[in-house]
Amino acid sequence: MRRACLLIGFLAVLLASCTKPAGNGNLCVNIDYSINGKSLITDSLCYTNEAGNTFLITEIQWFISKVELQNERGEWVALDSRYFYIDTNIPESQRLNSTAIPIGKYKTLRFVFGLDEEDNQSGLFSNPPEANMFWPEPLGGGYHYIKLNGKYLNENEQLAPLNIHLGIGQNADHTQFYQNYFTVTLPIGFTIAENAENQLDLIMIVDNWFRNPNLYDFNEYGSAIMQNQAAQQALKENGNDVFVTQNNKNQNNMNILKNDILKGFNGFMQKAAPKPHFWTWKSVKGRMGSPVGTTENRQAV
Repeated sequence: MRRACLLIGFLAVLLASCTKPAGNGNLCVNIDYSINGKSLITDSLCYTNEAGNTFLITEIQWFISKVELQNERGEWVALDSRYFYIDTNIPESQRLNSTAIPIGKYKTLRFVFGLDEEDNQSGLFSNPPEANMFWPEPLGGGYHYIKLNGKYLNENEQLAPLNIHLGIGQNADHTQFYQNYFTVTLPIGFTIAENAENQLDLIMIVDNWFRNPNLYDFNEYGSAIMQNQAAQQALKENGNDVFVTQNNKNQNNMNILKNDILKGFNGFMQKAAPKPHFWTWKSVKGRMGSPVGTTENRQAV
């Protein structure tokens, strides 16, 4: 019996030692903005939406929360922080960093645009800039989901304020409130690797806020919409295709590929070399830098 117990204990230790625990990797979600298929330019009156409004964007300030990745087994893994404040005036806020994502392949990115009922509570943030996103208590309290600020040419061809502010909506007498946040789910095909710069790009397509499925006319909805639930609802529905992702930018994988190419090149060319070490990446680069027919090239040949 004692030998049997010892054998079982030995096997348990052996199995434990053979099972390598899964490691973690870092992740950076880079935030970017596009409009009309190009990078957003702020403070420039150069954009026209499908309703014919000419406009400019000065800044975009918004919340993203409950960011999660789904692996190939269908399990959801949350980023370190529950919510992030993102601001075009604060470059460091455009990078959402997480330090403990299990390595492996992921197929889906999911997040809440804005803050849901659980998180959107007045007093959640005590310091600016997050605290400056407060939503007035009579209008439902909590915080703005987004402030997309700018200007547009109104019907009189005069510059007017453009304040696309989404948050909790309400009816005319403030007796009923509406939640205007929404959940975004995007396919990604992304790999988290150890000791690598795992980067994923999340892009806001700004012009999509104003076209699908609702044609959003600034002259119809006006400069301020915090108490206009019809405008809030139209923008909420238009948010269905505002966000897209770009492929994995795993810098470590790029370095590995580069090294493999160099090794393969050096190995192949050295086999064909007329003399030892003639064909190396360094020497070829040196020769390529010298004009054909120079003394250096003639001597090398």
